[in-house]
Amino acid sequence: MNLQQLRYLAEVAGRDLNLSRAADALHTSQPGISRQIRLLEEELGTELLVRQGNRIAALTQPGHEAVAIARRALREIENLRTLGEDASRGGQGRLVIATTHAHARYVLIPIVRRYQAAWPDVSLGIRQGHPDQIVDWVQAGEADIGLCTDPTRTMPELARLPCYKLARCVLVPAGHALLKKRRPALADLARFPMITLDQAFAAGVTVLGAFARAGLSPRVVLSATDADVIKAFVAAGVGIATLPEIAFDARRDKGLARIAARHLFEPSVSSVWLHRHHYQRRLAAAFVQLLSPAWTPERVQQALRSTQAPDDRTAVDLTA
Repeated sequence: MNLQQLRYLAEVAGRDLNLSRAADALHTSQPGISRQIRLLEEELGTELLVRQGNRIAALTQPGHEAVAIARRALREIENLRTLGEDASRGGQGRLVIATTHAHARYVLIPIVRRYQAAWPDVSLGIRQGHPDQIVDWVQAGEADIGLCTDPTRTMPELARLPCYKLARCVLVPAGHALLKKRRPALADLARFPMITLDQAFAAGVTVLGAFARAGLSPRVVLSATDADVIKAFVAAGVGIATLPEIAFDARRDKGLARIAARHLFEPSVSSVWLHRHHYQRRLAAAFVQLLSPAWTPERVQQALRSTQAPDDRTAVDLTA
């Protein structure tokens, strides 16, 4: 038995049992993959694949278990390599952060500046997307750290570390009628066309949910994933919008006005997302602690091992 055989088996399973696609991904031949998996089956004394002629139809029950074991073994080998690089290279390497536009634009800039001062030899990459994309990138190992609100599905292989509470406000064009209201109600907002964050974002779901619970159906004329795009449409008079308070700057956002809305909408909790089974490098741990000083390397390791749901009360109000 060798690592090549485990790698071949895992790749075939990951390519929907398509030998041709697995061979292309591994830069080898189909007969070579078939031969190595046959040798593995002979050593284990059981068939792992259900074959129909030259086609693989399914995994046997032992095959399913063998694939899971092979993936764990390959992951731990990769963790060993990462550990060695982390110990030998220290403060060098590349760190990829996956996050939303709002976090990248309004949260990360001061964090990145402080990080660069402390880790000058680390190259940073930022991937932007919606929460489901972000956790997928962390799950696949394409990003080291995710920073976003909750995705639309559970991710048991990822640990969630609550960091920030993001309160929302209502943005309107300067001189808008809503500005005459000292403390507007949801019914007041529902009288105007609305621009919302896309439903892939927790904030978009939360805002519309608040209206639904109040028995109101606002007229949504536009949804988008980019806070700056939404603000541009608000300034153009297309509609009013709810956005995180951090996305508004009175000095920069000329032509817009902000209405406090903490009494209308629950804040969103932004969390760091880490893969439970990937070795966490020191350069990644340092970035996480800059995002939230409460998440020390020791506490992060505890969270990675814990099966309990995290306590959102540990998240701090970013705009308090």
